[in-house]
Amino acid sequence: MAHHAGESGGSSPMLRAGGAEFDDFADISAGGRRAARKGASFGRLLVTGRAIPAELLAPLRARGMTVSMLTSVLSEDELAQELRDAAAYLHGGEEYASARALRGASRLQVIAFLGVGYETFVDVAAAAELGIAVTNTPGAATDSVAAFTVGQLINANWRIRDHLDKRVPDWNTAAELPHELGALRAGIVGLGAIGTRIAEILRMAFGMKVAYFSRSRKPWAEASLGLTFLPLHELAEWSDALVVMVPGNDKTRHLVDASVFARMRPGTLLVNTARPALVDPTALHAALREGRVAAAVFDGFYDDATEAATRLLTDFHDRLLVTGHIASHTQEAMSRMVRQAVRSIENVLISGTDEYEVGGWPRVWRNSLP
Repeated sequence: MAHHAGESGGSSPMLRAGGAEFDDFADISAGGRRAARKGASFGRLLVTGRAIPAELLAPLRARGMTVSMLTSVLSEDELAQELRDAAAYLHGGEEYASARALRGASRLQVIAFLGVGYETFVDVAAAAELGIAVTNTPGAATDSVAAFTVGQLINANWRIRDHLDKRVPDWNTAAELPHELGALRAGIVGLGAIGTRIAEILRMAFGMKVAYFSRSRKPWAEASLGLTFLPLHELAEWSDALVVMVPGNDKTRHLVDASVFARMRPGTLLVNTARPALVDPTALHAALREGRVAAAVFDGFYDDATEAATRLLTDFHDRLLVTGHIASHTQEAMSRMVRQAVRSIENVLISGTDEYEVGGWPRVWRNSLP
């Protein structure tokens, strides 16, 4: 799979300001540029996830790199075995690169993650301790993820799933009629590149009123798009539809909790195409049961099969729509992500660093390969 990534071409340059992909919720330590490491080997590349066209990996093959491409989901033991002699790892699958899997990878120099939300898939602290650079691909899939998110909001508003499954007894009942999008107010939690693109589409294409919450104000977005900043709980109370678009980390886990749901008006739509754990499943269950949330949409679901998560699927199958991390799965976004990841691999193996290196700073440098 490819994991949600960041901004790409297609929207106005003014809306490309701001940098961070999801928002400034990301927990990134300060650190300077490190000295370049010389003599890196372009040895074996492990590629996981969706099969990648050969031409996208041609720059690495031209440098003498051999490629192993695995499309099945790897267990921890299988990943550890595959990494033992790999110099680079292009992570596009569902596997978790744990400390245990990385410890035996004595030749590994770089993990190039396809997407932005690497926290759920790579033990970055362990990688830093072992001297392994971790990079991601911000900016590669903004348009894909934003379009998907808006599409899911439309699905939720028109109850597309119900109609496809013929669960609505009378489609002409007035109570079942949706509102036009222009009559709704959208709240966006996290105004990074994707959140900004979503706001742009909702404002410009549908004329929706849009407000947002982030840890820092975005005056340029407020001025150019006519957005309003609101604290999180006030945003929940104001919104007809709440879109969650922040990265998943310890600071944002269960950001949307019972206190947020308590402020929602009955019938609110919830769209979370970022990380499932941003929403407290127990609180969401109660909100769906009480009618505060009319429908919820997730791209991906909770990793841990807790009772609360399982009950969501069994109790609200008609009001909960879950897709499998597909928001960034377009040909264009995939091509941009892979090309960016390939450049990151080249940069790390040649110079020891890359502009898209993330987290885990300071990390130990591997000055030579065994």
